[in-house]
Amino acid sequence: MNRHTALVQAIGHDVEEEVALNLNGLEVTCFAGVCPYEIREGEKYPVSFELMIFDDYEVEESEAESAGLERIGNGFSYWIKGRLERGVIDCGIQFEDEVLLSDYGYLDGKFIWLKVDRIDVEFLEA
Repeated sequence: MNRHTALVQAIGHDVEEEVALNLNGLEVTCFAGVCPYEIREGEKYPVSFELMIFDDYEVEESEAESAGLERIGNGFSYWIKGRLERGVIDCGIQFEDEVLLSDYGYLDGKFIWLKVDRIDVEFLEA
């Protein structure tokens, strides 16, 4: 489990579990599946992430050696682009996924695009 410290930028009003976070200068809107305490905008919290892919994986090798997150529409879906190393894609935030290691190991060390349906965040105890 990768542990990070994230700044809560906004808490969703329409979707109770929606939370916008800032990590390493990257903004990401997540689904707060586990939140054992009240969180507040403008505060930092320890978190971990889980990538949610509901159907088939969409993974492409990237010609460009760039990293980042690209939100798809106004929902929770993202294109994550970054270097894949031993099942971890690093886009400025490191996301670990066992399927990337087992099924896409041939892309290890290369830059990829990965489409995710949702990024779940778990707020951890300090």
